Order: sequence, then structure tokens, then C-alpha cells
Amino acid sequence: MSATAAALAVPVGAVAGLGAGWLSVVLERIERLEAEDREAHTREVEAAAHMGREAGAAPPPEQPWPEDKYGWTAIERILCPILGAIGFAAFAAHQPIGSGLLIDLLWVTVFVQIFGFDLKHRLILNRVTYPGVVAALALSFVTPGLTFVHALVGCAVIGVFFLLMNVMTRGGIGLGDAKLGVLIGATCGITLDLDHLGAVYAVIYGIFLGGLVALVLLLLRLRSLKDPIPYGPFLCVGAAVVLFRGL
Repeated sequence: MSATAAALAVPVGAVAGLGAGWLSVVLERIERLEAEDREAHTREVEAAAHMGREAGAAPPPEQPWPEDKYGWTAIERILCPILGAIGFAAFAAHQPIGSGLLIDLLWVTVFVQIFGFDLKHRLILNRVTYPGVVAALALSFVTPGLTFVHALVGCAVIGVFFLLMNVMTRGGIGLGDAKLGVLIGATCGITLDLDHLGAVYAVIYGIFLGGLVALVLLLLRLRSLKDPIPYGPFLCVGAAVVLFRGL
């Protein structure tokens, strides 16, 4: 039965992932990301040309605008559906059909959207995290293994942790990551007696995985120490692992 459920979940997950990609494209337009980036690009080109004229040098060649960075890209068309299909199949094979599975699949879809959007734009939008936190707190009353208090404690503990990290790293860990941390805290929870630390484990998994990938990229010289690496995708993976293992 689990194999059958997993097989049936693959196309459903692919559609859900495609829907998450579609939402990303819509939010990209609402946030006017391309327009803002074009304006910033124009200012940089004009500033470089001005400095060149003052120095008596020829203006630097203008770099072509990356048209393929916006709208429907491989991230929305391919990566998000693949992630959705894998996530849905894994959870469907692991859990019986019921409210718990449906709730977990909802969070898989949300995390796929955050994963793709942060990977593409290095942004985690309030338009996603704020409603997500509200939904997680509301669903905590019917989520197996989770209570409203556990979700609320998770929000507070993980939120404070990321705010401190934001201050200590001077913005290296962004506020978007902090808000994602609050969402993870609400979905994975922390008990008052600290017997259940699901949200803590999710963050640890995410940070460890992100650091490992960053190290590999450095060793392969695909990134330098100055290049930012988005941690949102890794935090989403960490949260998905905790949900898969069970609250």
C-alpha cells in the first residue's frame, strides 16, 4: 500500500511543486523584483561610466541583462516539480493517509516554494512566512504530535535564536531567515520540558547541511568566502526531515 501511495503521490507532488513555482513567479511580479533590479543595474552602469569619464578611461562594456533570471526559469519549471514529487512520494510512503499526512504535504509545498525562491533571489518573502506562521499555529490544534503551546514555544525560541544570529553576524544571517525560523518553530515545535526539540533539530540539520555544501563549493572553487550562500533552502530541508521522522 505504501508503494502504491508513493506512486500516486509523485504526479500530485509534481503538480504541487509546479504550483509553488507559479506562486513564486506571481510573487516576483508583485514584489517588482525585476524592475527594481533593472533600476539598480542602470544606476551601477551610469556610475561606472561617470567614474570612467572622470578618469579619462573608456567606459566598461555593459553586461547583458540576465533575462533568464526572472519569470519561469528551470527552478520553477523543473526543480520545484521534482522536489514536490520527491517530497510527496517520501511522505506518502512513510505515513498512513490522514490529516497528519495532508498537513505535512502542505508544508512540503510551502518549503518547496521557499526553497526555489530563496535559491533564485536570495529572498524569503513576508508574504509567505507570515501567513505560514498563522496557518501553522492554527493547524497545531489538529497536527498529530503537536500542540498550540509547543508551536508557540518553537516560534519564540527559534525566532530569538535567529535574531541573535542576525545581530552577531551583522546581517550575515538575514531577517528573512529569522522569519523562516519562526515558521519552522511553529511547524516542528518545542515542548516546555524540552523533551521534544523538533524545531531545534530542524535548524541544526539546516545549518550543518548548509555549511557542508558551502565547504564543498569552496573546495571546488565554485564560490569564494565573500559569496553569500542562501540558508533558506537548507533550513527547509532540515524542517522536512524532522516532519518526516515524526513530531
